Amino acid sequence: MKRWLLAVLLLAFPAGAQINNIFTAGETLDFDLTWLSITGGGMRMTIGLVPNDPAHFRITSIAKTSSSFAFIFKTRDVLTSIVNRDDFSTVRYEKHLIEHSKSKDDITTIDEARKIATRQRPKKTPQTVAVPKPVFDPLSLVYHLRALDLRPGSVQRFTVYADGKVYLLEANVRRTETIGTPAGTFHTIVVEPKMLAGGLFRDEGSLTIWFTDDARHVPVRIRSELKVGSITANLRSIHSGAADPEPATGR
Repeated sequence: MKRWLLAVLLLAFPAGAQINNIFTAGETLDFDLTWLSITGGGMRMTIGLVPNDPAHFRITSIAKTSSSFAFIFKTRDVLTSIVNRDDFSTVRYEKHLIEHSKSKDDITTIDEARKIATRQRPKKTPQTVAVPKPVFDPLSLVYHLRALDLRPGSVQRFTVYADGKVYLLEANVRRTETIGTPAGTFHTIVVEPKMLAGGLFRDEGSLTIWFTDDARHVPVRIRSELKVGSITANLRSIHSGAADPEPATGR
């Protein structure tokens, strides 16, 4: 009976509407981070409504190395994106990065009426650039993809703002694949976002995302290819509600 009811609900409501309802209640994803097959940290991604503002979601992603791995390379990357509830387009994007001995702080606000993005950095003159509507940041794009019909062989195209520049990006839906993670075994859809020009993912190299092959399209694996090896985030657990954005990293 429960399966029948679920099937009826899936047919009655488009995937985008289902995802929106799930995100309204909040969602927390925890990942293990590995580099060259060494588990050395954790990442937590959360989404929920902005308090007292039902028209916008707040998305966070915090990745940090464990205390033991920090002796080799210490990292703490904090991303926050405020997006429109209807299409996940960006309203505000914050990036606060600490990688070894270097730090980077970057805040962008989008004036949708004027179609202007303003980027602010410490001790720098504010930088403005014209942007279309909708426009996404690298974090909001992951959640926008989740609400789409991801069919192998299809290509999705977007405009993304990052690091003061506007990029055209293609997301190629490559194939289906069954993979195992600490959270379990999942049948997935493999998506490869790729810029058409410039260097949106120049810090990470190429990017591949494994989404569950169902209406929720949960990202269960995210892999960034680097000059030396790759960093992989494998899903460890998923919870309802937007929890404290700080991840647990173990030792």
